[in-house]
Amino acid sequence: MKASELKNKGIKFTLGDKEYELKFNMNTFCELEEIYGDLNKAFDDLQAMKIKAIRALIYAAVKVDEEKATLKSVGEKLEIQDLERLGIAINEALNSAMPEVSEDMGK
Repeated sequence: MKASELKNKGIKFTLGDKEYELKFNMNTFCELEEIYGDLNKAFDDLQAMKIKAIRALIYAAVKVDEEKATLKSVGEKLEIQDLERLGIAINEALNSAMPEVSEDMGK
């Protein structure tokens, strides 16, 4: 799958007392690549549900609305009990962004 195949759909999540939208789009990819240096490594860590990766992805979503957000400021808003909920939200966002599979594929 290529980044260009992803749909620009997102899911809403709450962090602290504010609602944000997590989308897998160019801005999200650029932020993740800047943090990790390698987008594939970022997605490997997300798939492994590493805390650093979850914080980085949530930061990328928050950064769209709050230009002054930092990894540290987002990390301060995150609580351990948020990780499961946000992990589910990340999976939903990925699933909603995936391209439609054509029934013709593989024929």
